[in-house]
Amino acid sequence: MIKRQIIVLLLLTGNFLFAQTDTTGKVRYTNNYIFKDGIYLTFDEFKNNAPSITNYTVNRIGQLSNSNNVYLEYHCKDSASKGKNCEVKECWGYCKKGTVYISHAYEGFYFKVMVIGAACHFIALSGFDQAHPTSEPFAQYGAGNEYIQYFLDFDSGEVIPFTYKKFVAFLKVKDDALYKDLSIIKKNRRKLIFLFLLKYNEKHPVYFPR
Repeated sequence: MIKRQIIVLLLLTGNFLFAQTDTTGKVRYTNNYIFKDGIYLTFDEFKNNAPSITNYTVNRIGQLSNSNNVYLEYHCKDSASKGKNCEVKECWGYCKKGTVYISHAYEGFYFKVMVIGAACHFIALSGFDQAHPTSEPFAQYGAGNEYIQYFLDFDSGEVIPFTYKKFVAFLKVKDDALYKDLSIIKKNRRKLIFLFLLKYNEKHPVYFPR
């Protein structure tokens, strides 16, 4: 009886683990993976490579280093069912010619995702409150802004400043071995966190639909 219960428990555990790591219909991400051009309204749309808006235009209104200050528009209908262009006010990001840009800091500002993986990496304006302001974007842009590094947790979608303190805390939860390896380094450890981000991505591959 006990043996039978153990076998059942193992089978149930195995099914649970399979459900957690099921990659059916997906491929491991590499730099050769092609993202579909379109606007990702949500983070889940990005994770599923399924932009909900594919017929759109990018109207560039400015250019800052590492960023695109643009309006994203798509063909829509007004109340009279006449065709016109509607502007996308809020979205997670968009993809153009296979390059993914993430919305960050201010409405209309998008930044290229430089590294895609379990910990994505990008450089963006810091903003004042790390969130989309409710007022005019240029009104809050000033000398206090700067470009800083961020990483995005692929599991949760959380965007976190890419500092030693923040990243080592992330590793402490996500990967104890890498956390210990990074923690024992005493010199130049802040310069090595990018290397550890790449190591983390190698150990924890992400998968996208075929």
